[in-house]
Amino acid sequence: MSDDPRATALSLLARRAYTSAALARALAERGVGEAEAAAVVAECETKKYLVDEGEALERALEQKARRLAAGLTPEARSKKLFAHLVRRGFAPAAVIEALHRKGEATDDDFPAVDV
Repeated sequence: MSDDPRATALSLLARRAYTSAALARALAERGVGEAEAAAVVAECETKKYLVDEGEALERALEQKARRLAAGLTPEARSKKLFAHLVRRGFAPAAVIEALHRKGEATDDDFPAVDV
């Protein structure tokens, strides 16, 4: 990658869509300082180069849901979706909300089991 944070960001954006947070993380992983990364992310937001966090979450949820094996219990399906989306960097509360909107079960929907 280039030593120019802006060029690095544009190179990343040429390959796939990023949210503000994801682009900032990617820049940090490539050694871009926090202040420089924030300035580049702000510029990309202004130019509308970035995707909305909510849209990215919905898209990632739909893609993963299509790839899950058939026959999973609702609880297993929910846990796999939740874990995948959190690993992708989405906030747990946002993931739970998105799962509810899509009609997916979450931990709140399952009875408590005494151990």
